[in-house]
Amino acid sequence: MKIKKIKKLFLILPSLIFALSIYAQPCPCENPKPLETLENLKMWRMTEELNLTEEQAGKIFPKLKKIRELKEKRREERYKEIEKLSELLAKKAKVDEIKKQVDLIRNNDKQHRMECEKIEDEIFALLTPEQQAKHLLFQSGFEFKIKKMLRKFRGWKRGF
Repeated sequence: MKIKKIKKLFLILPSLIFALSIYAQPCPCENPKPLETLENLKMWRMTEELNLTEEQAGKIFPKLKKIRELKEKRREERYKEIEKLSELLAKKAKVDEIKKQVDLIRNNDKQHRMECEKIEDEIFALLTPEQQAKHLLFQSGFEFKIKKMLRKFRGWKRGF
């Protein structure tokens, strides 16, 4: 009787291990860099909708990348600044310390916006008035479509 159980165990165990190893593997259809894919899609759509020349695209896309990098950097810095502000409030720090941290956050936010606006002005200087109008429409339309797709995907994923 024990020999039969051991034989079954030796038959089932490898199958179980194999099944678990397959289940643990990431899906090959998942993209490890979805933001990079989204950026590529955005550049392709922008080139099409604004009818950019190669020369324009060569000057504009590095500037758009710079804006994205600035935003990522600011997001990280701001997170740390907000953490510090939260700690100050939690330990009931002096009003002067809290005010100093709030001013620092607001000034850094303002400086970040000014840097991004300067680069956006450089981008607009490379575009014709018609392309500028199309760019404004593209920016709001593209972001809206992506957000809509994400909401739809999240709803679909929850229903699974």
